Amino acid sequence: MRFVITLLAALLAVVPSAHAGPGPSSKWENIGPNGAGGYLAFARDVVYVLPGAGQQVFRSGDRGRSWRQGRLFPEMRGNGLAADPARPDTVLVAGYEGGGGAGSVLRSVDGGLSFSVALRTPSEVQDVAFGGGFSYAASAEGVYRGVGGLGWSLLPGSPAAAEDVQVVGSDLVVAAGGVVHVLRGGKWSAFDVPADKITSRGDVVVARKFSGGVHLSVDRGATWRAVSGPWTSSWILYGGITGNGWIQVQTLDGHFISADLGVTWKRTDAVARVDVYTEIGSFVDLPDWQWVYASGGVYATADHEHFKRVGVPGAHVLSLAVSGRSLLAGTMQGSYRTDLPVTSQEWDFDGSAPHAIGNRIGALAARDGVVLRGRNGYRGSQDTIFVERSLDGGRTWVTTAEMPGNTRSLVFDPFAPNRVYLGAYLINAFYVSSDGGLSFVQRVHAGLRGIKTIAADPSGIWLADAGGLYRSVDGGVSLRQVLPGRMNSVLVDPRDPRHVVAVGQNSVFVSFDGTSFVEVPRVSSEQLSAIAVAPDGVLYLGSISFEGSSKGVLRSVDGGRSWTVFGGPEVSLGVEALLVSTDGRTLYAGTVSGSVHRRSLG
Repeated sequence: MRFVITLLAALLAVVPSAHAGPGPSSKWENIGPNGAGGYLAFARDVVYVLPGAGQQVFRSGDRGRSWRQGRLFPEMRGNGLAADPARPDTVLVAGYEGGGGAGSVLRSVDGGLSFSVALRTPSEVQDVAFGGGFSYAASAEGVYRGVGGLGWSLLPGSPAAAEDVQVVGSDLVVAAGGVVHVLRGGKWSAFDVPADKITSRGDVVVARKFSGGVHLSVDRGATWRAVSGPWTSSWILYGGITGNGWIQVQTLDGHFISADLGVTWKRTDAVARVDVYTEIGSFVDLPDWQWVYASGGVYATADHEHFKRVGVPGAHVLSLAVSGRSLLAGTMQGSYRTDLPVTSQEWDFDGSAPHAIGNRIGALAARDGVVLRGRNGYRGSQDTIFVERSLDGGRTWVTTAEMPGNTRSLVFDPFAPNRVYLGAYLINAFYVSSDGGLSFVQRVHAGLRGIKTIAADPSGIWLADAGGLYRSVDGGVSLRQVLPGRMNSVLVDPRDPRHVVAVGQNSVFVSFDGTSFVEVPRVSSEQLSAIAVAPDGVLYLGSISFEGSSKGVLRSVDGGRSWTVFGGPEVSLGVEALLVSTDGRTLYAGTVSGSVHRRSLG
């Protein structure tokens, strides 16, 4: 086993030269972390990952050492993909179009970098596959067949409500209408075998249905038998056969492996390690090295007891911070840390998956070797903010306080050594600490609707709230509304605290005297998000589009009076967090489903 784990480590070793420190460039670089999972497709040495309900594909041509992020899909969300084993750069994505329930198959011939619509269907396309010289797509109308992803037509007699399609030798096995259908010799046959997912290896086929158990065929679907094992739950979270011939079943009772087609079983620790399985795949020449798409991401394993994370850099990043040589990213599933300068898309990983629920890191703050994070979780059924503290750059954490609400804002007061402010939403309050974040006092104000950002100056604090921009000069005991309307961010210029910039939904409000504000209207038709300032005073502003491609980042060189696009296709899913390095040479953007991107500022 030690040899196997060593082999995995070698296969997934980092290639530092691929991610060297930034030089002057007009392009963004995805630097990780590898904090997202997705549906898998393998072809020769190439692997593709489609994040769940995603809008782009990630590709690795070096077996997971590094990843390339594809461009946004044209008006579709994907929920399945396949790669042509004969032409690895040809990729198909199954999915659905927004509004109306129509579906599409997208086709790429440049390795998932860009896609075009190859097939439109009246209903959502559930699955795609290659095999036997053809391509297939499963939808409510039945099974479509094409060649290389083109020239589609509905197969005569194919079953309606098709969910999954698998090419088995010269036959086709389909999960449709909740049962198994087989196309053999041009004739369709239906079997009373529950199925919503099909996997195969050689002549062996495994059918799984969430509430219908696991069934096995050793003759390409001609006959079937039920699979039983040391589990009692009838809820089958995963069931299938892997490239090395193992039958794998995951239920509420745990995860089980059989190497002899279900005769004997071994229980593994996979549920505790990586949570619920969605899919398993492998390279043809490495069937014992299996990749698992589970709740916490994608992992490689040889025994389903020991796991190595392999991708992908598609995490949704909510917050960023730097402490010494540590760069930290707060995501929907925990925080990740790496050393500066970033040389790899793989950041720190402790060998187990982060909790998928109650582990959203909405805010990060760092000063003088202390890092604080605001984790949005639950105390029983109540939304709870857990404030956690690290003294080693984010490697380990200790909980110091907890209070009602959720948070997206945590800030050290730069003018008061031990004062920390914590914004909250879901409640009309925020919190103040006078001991460096060890304990907090609640400040309740009826006018608050949900705080996104808090910023401090020598005289007081500014609160960007869903109900407006607020000002306090007494540590939050009293508040005064300065601007009405939803505010998403606020920034105080460290060079001149009278220079305050407040960010609304689509407009920016600028003050140069700390009192009166001028609106810069229609800065963006998209939702504006985080704002950051460089040491030279240049401002950077994030944006998020919920209806397609976003500008990503905008820039102002005149204190916020005017803005130009500073984004690009690499950050077009949107930006939630921005951070300028202390030397002003690098801009970091925490993106929506694209992890952290880096761009040189010269």
